[in-house]
Amino acid sequence: MIDQNTFTETLRAVQEIIRTSAQPMTREEILSYFKDMELDSQQEAMVFEFLTVPHEEEETVVDEADPEQREDETKKDAPQPDPISDSPVFQMYLEELKDLPKYSKEQLEEMYKKLLAGEETMVQALSNAWLPGVLEVAKKLSLSPEGLPDIVQEGNMALFLRLGELCGSRESVDVEEELLTAAEEAMKACIREQTGEDEQENSVVGKVALVNEAVKYLKDQNGHEPSIKEIEEYTRIPGEELADLLQLIEKAKKPS
Repeated sequence: MIDQNTFTETLRAVQEIIRTSAQPMTREEILSYFKDMELDSQQEAMVFEFLTVPHEEEETVVDEADPEQREDETKKDAPQPDPISDSPVFQMYLEELKDLPKYSKEQLEEMYKKLLAGEETMVQALSNAWLPGVLEVAKKLSLSPEGLPDIVQEGNMALFLRLGELCGSRESVDVEEELLTAAEEAMKACIREQTGEDEQENSVVGKVALVNEAVKYLKDQNGHEPSIKEIEEYTRIPGEELADLLQLIEKAKKPS
């Protein structure tokens, strides 16, 4: 099964690369970022379509003297289908959630105990277990359906990071409350970004996610830690900017 955190992070990062690229990217170049996810041909086609087909809405000029046109304008002002949520890629994401195992409250509590005790497998297990919950919280917080995928992604990323921090901490904390707080704060920050704040920070988050995936992929492929030059060639991020991103990643790994 496709890892949803990795998939959505990479999808968003590649969107940013396509948006800022001076030259159009080929299908092969776009799909190269997803090669380690083992997408089938249908999934590759959906990913390519989502990343290359514009999702802009056409504007309609209305003659106020025409009742029929005024009626059309009223219909246009009514809630419209969300092109992102209704897209094949986002539907594929929702479909994947249906395959996740369901846990009782008692089972989750036991998993939280194992996490605090240092059982690292609980990080990914709990991250997956929380995916449906993060989606529900995002729906409640989202100001519009258009931004929902990004909000979900930010919540998942924050949740995963907090799980890593709690693993082995042996702290006497309410793990559920800690995870919910981390996800909600990240999603609220994402909403602020969507309304025009911290646009540059939003771009950095996407690039950090891409670099993380590139490092993991290149290490698996080559059997050693990739050099900055190898990462630069894979991500097409300039060396100086890449060095700054790697520094941010290393800083985030260090305990506060």
